[in-house]
Amino acid sequence: MLSALSPSTVFGVPGSLALLAAVVLVPILLLVAAVAWFALRRVDRADLPVALLGLAHVISALCGLLPWGRPTPPPALPQPAGEEPEPAPGPTIVLVRPEPTAPAVVRRAE
Repeated sequence: MLSALSPSTVFGVPGSLALLAAVVLVPILLLVAAVAWFALRRVDRADLPVALLGLAHVISALCGLLPWGRPTPPPALPQPAGEEPEPAPGPTIVLVRPEPTAPAVVRRAE
């Protein structure tokens, strides 16, 4: 039986299990760092908040690769703002006359 201070343990965990955890965690952390570096290198400063939120989605999805990890739903991405709404139409004015009149012709000065 191994004691708690045996050289083959790391923080009370058997050495083989600690090595296996390192073999799993290091590539995942490198993958996250590579994706972050690649994505943030190409994004404009104005789009940085949306890019960071998207990166949170990627990291959350990668947490599902861990044997003990559960992906958590990150905050929703902001919806792109649509075109500016059209101004409300002005009131419609209808003139009612008792007799028909000739149409008005407006001449433009040239």
